[in-house]
Amino acid sequence: MTLFPSAEILRRRADIGLIAVFFILVWLPCADTFLHLDRAAATQENRLPATFPKFHPSLAGIGKFLAGTEAYFADHFGFRRQLVRWQQRWQWKIFRDAQGGGNARSVLAGKGDWLFFAEPRTVNDIIGAMRFTAAELEGWRTLLTGRRDWLRERGIRYLLVIPPDKQSIYPEHLPDWLADRTGPPQRLDQFLGYMRAHSDVPILDLRATLLDAKKSGDIYLHTDTHWNARGAFAAYRRIVQEIASLGLPSTPLDAEAFDISIAAKGPAGDLAQMMGQEGSLPEKNTPSFSPKPSLPPTRLRMEPDLVPKKWTPGTEPRVIENPATRGKMVMFHDSFAQHLFLFLGQNFGRIVFVWQPHWNKPVIEREKPDIVVDDILQRVLIFLNPEDARKDDERTGSEISPAAK
Repeated sequence: MTLFPSAEILRRRADIGLIAVFFILVWLPCADTFLHLDRAAATQENRLPATFPKFHPSLAGIGKFLAGTEAYFADHFGFRRQLVRWQQRWQWKIFRDAQGGGNARSVLAGKGDWLFFAEPRTVNDIIGAMRFTAAELEGWRTLLTGRRDWLRERGIRYLLVIPPDKQSIYPEHLPDWLADRTGPPQRLDQFLGYMRAHSDVPILDLRATLLDAKKSGDIYLHTDTHWNARGAFAAYRRIVQEIASLGLPSTPLDAEAFDISIAAKGPAGDLAQMMGQEGSLPEKNTPSFSPKPSLPPTRLRMEPDLVPKKWTPGTEPRVIENPATRGKMVMFHDSFAQHLFLFLGQNFGRIVFVWQPHWNKPVIEREKPDIVVDDILQRVLIFLNPEDARKDDERTGSEISPAAK
């Protein structure tokens, strides 16, 4: 005869099991603190994690130490990285919510797999809720006219290039609630109208070029804030044409000069990474351009000492040289210009790329270029304080940090 445990014994075993699970869950974070069991990749956040506080033997010091300790353990809680990633994944999978904390608060889920960089200021600009003041517009005119005139005194040409934000080229992929609220002139239109009316500074707005280019295929990455190689190539051709109109004859290459391939699946872009969705949102059908052997070889190298400052890894100044052609350029740029290096190097003998929105005049005077190009992304330009940029232009820049993407 088989004897089964009594109900009392089963209940006792269940209680013991529950207590054991409880203690394991309670002590797991502590175990991770000492044994580093959490192997999840760190999520991108808009701040550095809190550091362990220093103790100062005073009443105020004790209070700050206790508050600092609490902040430290909140940021270094055991298995925090894995828990944050689970939260982000569930929010996206179940609710299609990109707002998973940290940098994810700046990600907007569009239609399909389209993601957009959309911090609150950007959204307000899309719906026309933010306008330049007259003083801000005049500040921009003063800054850009001053840059152009300073170069003109040295026989150097100037061009401002404005790559558009993704939503300016693909508004149809914005969520309906935002697309339906798109308002009258955005800050970029307001800026361009003012500059046309009060200045003759050469400005290249790339929106028309890219709106035309998108007819041949996607020109921006779906899960990233940047254009892809096809979009960068269209921008490159228009930039070279504009430079030629300023008196520096040059002819942009045709697509036939490159081997073009399409990757069916590739790494997730920066917006997907902000959401912690690298695994579930890969980039698809990404084009790449490789120069054909018939093109002269170019040489791209980092030169961090070109501008004496502490650079964030990956943002160091770069130099590209092409012994088969002539002409020199200095470009002050943001992250969008990285996709232009390959193409522009085919049209100039030497280009110096400096990743920052303000100028470094000693670099310009040392290089003696034929032209200086400012490459300023739409959302950077419309929220950059021109007076701050003007003051920064007068400094060597050794203590100024590189611009963010």
